[in-house]
Amino acid sequence: MKNLKVKIYALFSLVLLLNCTSDFEKINTDPNNPTQVPADLLLGSVQRIYLDNLHNVLGGAGGDMGAVWAQHWTKVQYNDEERYIPRTGVIDNIWDIHYASVISEAQSMFDLAVSEENTNLQGIALIMKASGFQFLTELYGPIPFTEALDATNLKPVYDDEATIYSGIIDMYTNGANLLASDSGAITASSDLFYGGDTSNWIKLANSLKFRALMRVSKAGISGLDVNGQLQALVNEGNMFSSNDDEARLPYLAAQPDAHPIYEQIIFSNRPEYKVNSELVTRMEALGDPRLAVYASENDSGVILGKPSGYGNATTLPNEGLGYTYANISGLGEFYLNPELPGILMSYAQLKFLMAEAANEGLISGGITGALIHYNEAISANFEFNGLDAADYIAQPVIGFATQTDARTKIAEQQWLALFGQGFEAWTEWRRTKIPVLNPAIEGNINQIPSRYFYPTTEPSLNADNYRAGAQFIGGDELTSSLIWQQ
Repeated sequence: MKNLKVKIYALFSLVLLLNCTSDFEKINTDPNNPTQVPADLLLGSVQRIYLDNLHNVLGGAGGDMGAVWAQHWTKVQYNDEERYIPRTGVIDNIWDIHYASVISEAQSMFDLAVSEENTNLQGIALIMKASGFQFLTELYGPIPFTEALDATNLKPVYDDEATIYSGIIDMYTNGANLLASDSGAITASSDLFYGGDTSNWIKLANSLKFRALMRVSKAGISGLDVNGQLQALVNEGNMFSSNDDEARLPYLAAQPDAHPIYEQIIFSNRPEYKVNSELVTRMEALGDPRLAVYASENDSGVILGKPSGYGNATTLPNEGLGYTYANISGLGEFYLNPELPGILMSYAQLKFLMAEAANEGLISGGITGALIHYNEAISANFEFNGLDAADYIAQPVIGFATQTDARTKIAEQQWLALFGQGFEAWTEWRRTKIPVLNPAIEGNINQIPSRYFYPTTEPSLNADNYRAGAQFIGGDELTSSLIWQQ
């Protein structure tokens, strides 16, 4: 009897053991802490962090060291950045956040999409990765690129800009090709730009590629057929064709999901940001109705700007000069709207670049084609701002009939249209140097910066490669020239 009990107990224990072992992995896996996520769940955070970094007023490239350096905005107090004394902490954060949370996350999304055999997400990941690298190289110059994402390499080399741009342009090409193969699903709610519409992503890839090619169109990069690739994109005809195609991030009505301009100027109560007199003067001379959208009236009921600078020998705010909170106009309500969309690239900018390309003979069309693209660009930007451009375009002062006149007017109108996109406004100005802008009064240096300093951690953590990278551009200075600048 005792032996029978032992046998029954042993058999029962074996059954329990087998049952537990068969479901062991399932039972002991926490569904709330996955070790691997679907690739598309990374997309929304990459888009959001990137656009926040792009438009951030105090801590990103959109305000103090974007719109202010482009002389769209000015400040009536706390204006060290306007006088070309940037905060090193901001410079460090932009570098760190963009590498860690945009470029690296885009690479992780790509790797996961490969394992899922999802070519659509692979293509999207490459587009975001390429755009992220382009953003950084246009801020700093030579940066870690070919060795940047190797987690075992703590001291990646700095690649020269020609290598970086060639790689970026290839990524845009490969991203569009992967999307064209159209395999794999994209959860609509994960894609904050296009809700999973792959056709729009292909248009974005090609439009971003056109912008990158135009940025280096005068750099003479060996092996890069700028003209041929630009014309091929035009011939293919698969770029933005209206404002509906452009890459926009929808922000929400309340902090912390509102547009960064609203969050920092309104929610965080930073009213020192005002409109620049350079912008006001030029728009008034052209009878430009967008001025009433860009700027608000001051306490006297007029729109009044302030020139860049002051604040060193001349105290700000300054009653004697009239540079006060009450007297200088702030941004208009449209641009202080919490739901203002974040723009990665606009249709209007693409058309201005196409106008320039036609005018310079980089694509077909000549000056006649340039004028068509130019008028379409102005109309698109007016539409974005809730206006009709017909009367404005009809003014003789807006049109052009010579290549030289066209060159100036295309660049100046693009500068005007990039209001609210501080990084792009400053970047396009750095490339064309149009319109002519004077450096800030009482500035710490005697010219508008052409780049950011490298992060403060690089000389200590990656010293040899940092020094080699700085040598490519003649030193780690705010005034060091990048290969695509005039």
